[in-house]
Amino acid sequence: MNNSATTRAITKVALEYNGNDKGTAEMISSNCLLSSTPEGQFQEMKIVADRNLKVKKWALTGYISQPDEIGRKLTDKEFAEIAIKALDKIGVTENNQYRLDIHNSTKHKHIHFIVNRIDISGKCTVKSHDIGRRFGEAVREVCKEKGLLTDVEIGIKKKSEMLKNLSETLKTTDNFDALISKMKEKGFEVQLSSNVKDGISGMRIVMAKDKNNQTERIYKAGYKLSEISNQLKISEIKSVFKIKKAVRDAQKNADNLKEFRDHLQQKGFSLRIQYNGEFKSVQKNEIRDLWINKVGGSEEKNGFFFRKNVGFSLLVVDSDLDDLLKSLSQNSVINEIGDVLRSEKNESLIEIAGDLLEDLLKPSYVAQDEDELWKKKRKLRR
Repeated sequence: MNNSATTRAITKVALEYNGNDKGTAEMISSNCLLSSTPEGQFQEMKIVADRNLKVKKWALTGYISQPDEIGRKLTDKEFAEIAIKALDKIGVTENNQYRLDIHNSTKHKHIHFIVNRIDISGKCTVKSHDIGRRFGEAVREVCKEKGLLTDVEIGIKKKSEMLKNLSETLKTTDNFDALISKMKEKGFEVQLSSNVKDGISGMRIVMAKDKNNQTERIYKAGYKLSEISNQLKISEIKSVFKIKKAVRDAQKNADNLKEFRDHLQQKGFSLRIQYNGEFKSVQKNEIRDLWINKVGGSEEKNGFFFRKNVGFSLLVVDSDLDDLLKSLSQNSVINEIGDVLRSEKNESLIEIAGDLLEDLLKPSYVAQDEDELWKKKRKLRR
């Protein structure tokens, strides 16, 4: 469930908004309030809040938005129970005033709450420190107690699905336009960002079924690429496209392996070859895979597809490679072995390719809160 909670000083407008929602709002629970109107309830809350003038931001406001995965299973009463139990975990008691409203005007039904942090005796029962994080944890605890998927678990599942489809689509496309089109066919919207220095510099992926224009100002649907995977970078995707273009050009203009390699070198790429079985000089050897790297690119770090000191496996990044490998194997007799990857000097290239393919099936991801934690740890080490 998406959720938010913040402390602030409110006016009667906040309660009027919660009680309206384009005429579709339904108040499903209230506590310690006598009036049935938003204006009357605000006056009651303000009178109690004034019993503790030290607290300026006396109201706690927020929402819980249920995704379809949960929404189809919950009644309004069950939804309200989740909100009340989560609020209880962060300090809301039976002596705190609150109002809960179900909103139905948007794609995803959600519940808004307004709580008076000051109870009827004048005590502030809800601490403001880290309230957003604490409330999110409380909602997750309640969901687990009820056997429901949490927002983090749903997010992990969605990120995994996004990464799997993105990595598979990268194998069959050569540019961002084709990538966007293919992902759309799979039910995903790819949003690109750019700047003057780098051109395309970022990516956000949204499940089409999650897109909700009515709540876009409240929270953005989908996830940034950095939230989906801590390994796959936009720069690596751009490198994959550049390599594919260079390979396509070389394929058109080369009749044998030497010409193919020379053409790639002219484009700034080095070529290394993995053969089936042991390489034998002065005869035809069946090519298993081609590994391509930028000239001078050995200092780069490992990525999702990229392997340091080796490069990109065309077997992994290009699903249309068989004809090229057969053609180069049949038309090439190699006398030199300087461009051959030999298992005894490198990690088994078959294992490397296997690991890369496994990454496609078992994608690496980090939850946003986990990613933030690692960023903080890295800053402390500096």
